[in-house]
Amino acid sequence: MDYFRILNLNKEPFSNSPDPEFFFHSRQHLDCLQKLELSLLLRRGLNVIIGDVGTGKTTLCRQLIRRFSQKEEIETHLILDPHVLNATEFLATVTEMFTGDKPPAGSNEWRVKEQIKQYLFRKGVDENKTIVLIIDEGQKIPAFCLEILREFLNYETNEFKLLQIVIFAQKEFEGTVRKYPNFADRINLYHTLKPLNFRDTRLMIKYRLEKSSNSPLKLSLFTMPAMWQIYRISGGYPRKIINLCHQSILSMIIQNRSKSGYLLVSTCARRVFPEESNRGRLVRAAAIAVGAAAVALLIFLPSDRFKMLQNQGLKTLKTVFSKTGNPEVSHPVAESKPRTFRAQIASTDFDSQQRKDTEPARPLMTAVTVPTEAPTGKKQLSQDRPAAIEEAATIIEVPVKEKPLIQPQELPKEVSKAPVGAAVEEKSGDALSENARESTYSTILGQITLKPNETLSRIMMGIYGGFNSKYFKSFIIANPDIEDPDRVDVGQIISLPAIPTRVKPLNTTVWWVKVDDRDSLEAAFNHLRNHPDSSPGVRLIPYWNPSDGTRFAVVLDKLFKDEITARTHLKQLPAELASNSMILSRWEKETVYFSNPYFK
Repeated sequence: MDYFRILNLNKEPFSNSPDPEFFFHSRQHLDCLQKLELSLLLRRGLNVIIGDVGTGKTTLCRQLIRRFSQKEEIETHLILDPHVLNATEFLATVTEMFTGDKPPAGSNEWRVKEQIKQYLFRKGVDENKTIVLIIDEGQKIPAFCLEILREFLNYETNEFKLLQIVIFAQKEFEGTVRKYPNFADRINLYHTLKPLNFRDTRLMIKYRLEKSSNSPLKLSLFTMPAMWQIYRISGGYPRKIINLCHQSILSMIIQNRSKSGYLLVSTCARRVFPEESNRGRLVRAAAIAVGAAAVALLIFLPSDRFKMLQNQGLKTLKTVFSKTGNPEVSHPVAESKPRTFRAQIASTDFDSQQRKDTEPARPLMTAVTVPTEAPTGKKQLSQDRPAAIEEAATIIEVPVKEKPLIQPQELPKEVSKAPVGAAVEEKSGDALSENARESTYSTILGQITLKPNETLSRIMMGIYGGFNSKYFKSFIIANPDIEDPDRVDVGQIISLPAIPTRVKPLNTTVWWVKVDDRDSLEAAFNHLRNHPDSSPGVRLIPYWNPSDGTRFAVVLDKLFKDEITARTHLKQLPAELASNSMILSRWEKETVYFSNPYFK
């Protein structure tokens, strides 16, 4: 088509055909493929891959065949549609597939099975080949075929199975497997394919564009908000992603645009997924109806009746807040300690070199602190908290109304500081530290100037010790001038938001070797940049406490179980590191951490 040339493409980037050349090695697909290859090479027998419609099962199946086609010692056979009328028809299909000839006329099932068995022994034992039978659309397999496949798995030597079976099926096949425990017991590998996360969605789109491009330059046909909208609408299902990207590119060409933006993707989604768009319209209509009812209540309700309802509502709110400190908190928490609620958002990442994050998306939450008092009016500590929480900071996660984690451009001066989520050593009868209650830390840890070969995700990994969409959301809000996080210039100054992390201490005392401690994020991060490769690895722990404020500790990236081992490693440090180094086994009790010190 002409639009290939318009966009510097030499082929269709978002074809809905299962082309193995466009197979994107997401973490879960690559993991599944590697497990399958290992199982087949070891001749373990039966393997089942389960996934919803559009999760990439057929593409994974083609990729498996493609890989094994290069190996002469492996022979693969594919059944695209296993739905047959009877056992005789299924046996005849398998026999013709293996031998190239149909069973002799008049052969009964026993003779056909013997013919298949002799073929498998000749290939597997005499010729030392691995015979692989791949079945797509496995949810269509009749019950009698499962019994035949189970019998095939009985053809084995003392070391391996003669026939390797791989079944790709939709989720309803799980119910079929549960009905036949004799078949289920033979399964060696049972793997479930899930939708992609935002990181893999974005990388899959870029990968397909690069594979179909005839230009050495990287194509950027979708803005970052557009990619997020594609992920949100598609739910991470590869087939939906491909369909929506295809329609977006067509619309982009028709409208003579160079990129697909958020609104264009949203418009295309209403055409590609009309049912989901209708559901969205119903939700909006319901919200409008509720709003109209509220307005009508305000207009037509008598003023005295309205005041009575208003007073009742205020009393209810006061009762709820006096019990929980938050109208949406439904479970009891310590009443006398300030409670901090933090944001947890769906997992995401910027590039393929970051650590794995496969957690499902959680409800959006916001950060607030609600101090409460004991019923007696005295500020005292709760006596029923677990012992583990008494040792280090914990952050209680409670869903509240959706808001960004930080909004620096909207915060007034008097509340431009984030509240403290401090860890306090609890002793019966002691009051909380006034400093811990009143002090605050800045919403921004500091700023860093980008240097060559640095990516935003690597910087965040170095500062926070991990990366997910909580950091992504907060970072985008703190840096409104960055239009595309994938394309940043050397010398650009970026702000790093202060995001408290949940800390759970170990059951035993551990020791750290601190080699540096700075009051500037840039200075501490420069230590990481300039750290010699020959020296022991280090990591950064940003933290805050009432006495020192915000600090940045550089420690060895190991935890030590005893003081002697820690001192031994300290003495082995190079002279330039050892001069300012020290060991520590605990942090101040009111410390707020922005990177978990207990884990690398």
